[in-house]
Amino acid sequence: MKKIMLMAFAAGLFAFTSCSSDDDGGSSSDCHTCTISLGALDNVTEYCDNGDGTVTATDEDGNETTLDLEGNSYSDFISAQEQLGDCENS
Repeated sequence: MKKIMLMAFAAGLFAFTSCSSDDDGGSSSDCHTCTISLGALDNVTEYCDNGDGTVTATDEDGNETTLDLEGNSYSDFISAQEQLGDCENS
């Protein structure tokens, strides 16, 4: 009887640990591509929320920069970018 109880407990424990959500922490689906026009030039930058108070900015050449939000939210950051140009979900 003890073996059956142990097996049932182990199966239940396995079911809970194997069904948890998979969060890789490194990728974020919350990205926006913003275009800011400066005269005849368009500056296109993709901003992705890192989920830790920082944003990764990737320019047209593929150069990445990490920006500190300094306590602001990602949505506030994107709202500020939208005041300068056009932003869309990417």
